[in-house]
Amino acid sequence: MINMLLGCSVTLVLFFVMRRLNQRWRSPLLNPVLLCIVIISACLLISDVDYLDYRNATTPISFFLEIAVVALALPLYQQLHAIRPYLVLICACSFVGISSATLLAFLLCQLFSASTALSASLMALSVTTPIALIVTDSLNGLPGVAAIMVILIGVLGGVFGLSLLSLAGVTQPQAKGIALGVACHAIGTAAAMEHHPAAGAFASAAMIISAVITASWVPVLFTLLQGIIS
Repeated sequence: MINMLLGCSVTLVLFFVMRRLNQRWRSPLLNPVLLCIVIISACLLISDVDYLDYRNATTPISFFLEIAVVALALPLYQQLHAIRPYLVLICACSFVGISSATLLAFLLCQLFSASTALSASLMALSVTTPIALIVTDSLNGLPGVAAIMVILIGVLGGVFGLSLLSLAGVTQPQAKGIALGVACHAIGTAAAMEHHPAAGAFASAAMIISAVITASWVPVLFTLLQGIIS
């Protein structure tokens, strides 16, 4: 059994050390979230500590992490005057992005003959974990699979998203922000904030809009796609 004080202290110290490392060398591969996941996973495996014990010991971090997501609204408020003229465009981009991601995931599941439960688990992966779990549960999917994939997509987007967008010729911070907000939820939005204030603001707006679209549209789209192949 891990002491709560020890578990929280070690986790927070590790994160701040990895963050300083990232700030010093500025490499996408030195993403603090990615490094912490790798190091903590390795430590749990080597020490043979049960993950449930570690999760229970770090409950306060999980609690405040959910609250911290609300702080992503700050750049949205600060840049509201710049976002307002593009609100319809952001909504359109979010709708197209969520629909495309859902359709692509569905087609891949059909291509590899995935079960219905697994398909349902991969339909809502571009939003924060709580919303993804609610949508997955409504579709009778596997919440555990959805949670893992959401975190993986967020981390990959935070690590490689900005570089891939630059390689694709996307230069405007606003466009980068929308892409990261739609595809990579909170972790991508955090990366956008560090990149540029405008990118962070547009990412926050896209993330919020994408959450609403996912909760209301993805279950309908998944039902329609299932009806087509039935």
